[in-house]
Amino acid sequence: MKALALDAGFSRVGIATAHPRQEDQARLETWLDAGFHGDMAWMAKNPARRSDPGLVVDGARSVIVLALDYDTDAPRTPQPAAEGQGWISRYAWGTDYHLLMERRLKAFTRAVASEIGPTLGASFRGAGQPEGTFEPRTDFRWSVDYGPVLERPWAEEAGLGWQGKHSLLVDPERGSFFFLATVITTLDLHPDSPQTDHCGTCTACMDACPTGAIVQERVVDARRCISYLTIETRGALTAEQQAMVGDHVFGCDICQDVCPFNRFSQPSDVAELQPRDGLVAPSLVELAKLDDEVFRRLFRRSPVKRAKIAGLQRNVAAVVGNQARRQAGGLVDLE
Repeated sequence: MKALALDAGFSRVGIATAHPRQEDQARLETWLDAGFHGDMAWMAKNPARRSDPGLVVDGARSVIVLALDYDTDAPRTPQPAAEGQGWISRYAWGTDYHLLMERRLKAFTRAVASEIGPTLGASFRGAGQPEGTFEPRTDFRWSVDYGPVLERPWAEEAGLGWQGKHSLLVDPERGSFFFLATVITTLDLHPDSPQTDHCGTCTACMDACPTGAIVQERVVDARRCISYLTIETRGALTAEQQAMVGDHVFGCDICQDVCPFNRFSQPSDVAELQPRDGLVAPSLVELAKLDDEVFRRLFRRSPVKRAKIAGLQRNVAAVVGNQARRQAGGLVDLE
């Protein structure tokens, strides 16, 4: 099973036994009740289903968790950015990870189905496919981060890392710059041992977050997170939100950049994850000049498309204002 996952192009794979995660459901509901999900209404949809794989796949026995590294040789995000430049999150420098992961998930599940053989049979699908495609044999349901799955707790149980105080998964030998995908299956697989928490007394990520979004260990208020503000927020930003954006036009890596374990991170050899020209510390002027056609061409198959051109240029305007205010010693009124 693991050899097939590596052959499909994943960096690492772990296995956990499927079971209801009632403590995770309680934590999720507490987080939702606090409003920390902001406008991401889909997060509040059926929390019980997110914490019980048996409600996603009837007869689920195992959860396979797969990782794909995405770090590059490009330097970490310094603060602040050079005047006239902004920051795009490292994960968005190349091709949209959903596309890369989905291609690998399809190859992996088909290879597993082939190994199972025609006598047992298998059906598999992604999170967006209709329920009716399942058959009463061996089932797989995969998702990247759009399915009703709490990927990070499952990844921790499957031995791929532990949830750091910034809430992201940390591998003690690889850091945190990797994507996660899950496959819920009716196959009864031997589970891996859970990973141990190695954060100790370190609070580097919490101390470095410029907006105080990490309100307590492993609890993030998305409404104060730069990634949420620059990607998920629609419409105009308030003056306070503009100031919180800092130098970021899409996403933020600060909490990962300061994590001591990311000194062990290794650059990915996947060509599609290497930085596209102009996306590492991009020119604010060039981004502001984009029209619809150039935006579509420049960010084809890119995560940045999620912000749309209006959202990206709104963020650019906020960064320009922040840099102008910084140059003027904080005397420029964002309004």
